[in-house]
Amino acid sequence: MKKITALILAILMAVSLLACNNDTSVDKGTDGAQQEAKLTRGTIAGNVYTTDYLGFSFEKPETWVYATDEEIAAALNLGVETFLDDNFKEALEKSGSIYDMMVTDTLTGANVIVGYERLAFSNITEDQYFEAVKQQFQNIDGYTVDFPEEFETVTLGKNEFSKAVCVTTVYGSTITQVYYVRKVDQYMAFVITTIPTGYTVSDVEAMFR
Repeated sequence: MKKITALILAILMAVSLLACNNDTSVDKGTDGAQQEAKLTRGTIAGNVYTTDYLGFSFEKPETWVYATDEEIAAALNLGVETFLDDNFKEALEKSGSIYDMMVTDTLTGANVIVGYERLAFSNITEDQYFEAVKQQFQNIDGYTVDFPEEFETVTLGKNEFSKAVCVTTVYGSTITQVYYVRKVDQYMAFVITTIPTGYTVSDVEAMFR
C-alpha cells in the first residue's frame, strides 16, 4: 500500500505545473558550474546513481532496488525508448514531465524518485512551485498533505535544493514524504522521498553524496 501511495503522490507532483504554452525562454540560474552540464539521464553503476546535471550521487542500501526503464516507462505511460539518452530531453519537452530514477526498499516501501518538469513559465520560483503543488493537493478527495509553513534549504551533493517535509494522509494511511526541488534552466528538478517507519529523513539524506 505504501509503495502504491508514494507512487501516486509522486506522479501528482510531477504533473502539477505541466507546460501549458509555448514559452521556451530559459532561466540560466546562478550556478555557473551546473549550467555546463547538459540535461541527460543519470547513470547507475552498482548501488550508485549519479546525475551530473543535478550534481549529486545516491548510494542505495542493499535491500533497495532500482526500477528498470521498463518499470519507469509503465509508471508514466511512456514508451521505454523515451529513456534512451538521445531521446530523454526530447521526451521531457513533449510530455512536460519525466522521471530519471526510481528506487524502492523492498522491505519497507521507502523510496526515492528523481525527475524533471518543464515549466510553463520561466520565472516560476521554487517557492511558487511548492505553493502550486500545495494548492493542487487541496483539490484531491481523500488526500491530505500538510506542508510546512516555511520551506527549508538543503544541499544534496554539490547544489542546494528547496525542501518541504510533508505529512500525507491517504484514505487513513499516513506517511512522511519529503520534496526537494531545484530550478535548472527552464526545468524544475524534483527529488521525492517516502520515509516509512524505520527510517528518518536524515537517514535518507545521508544516502546522497
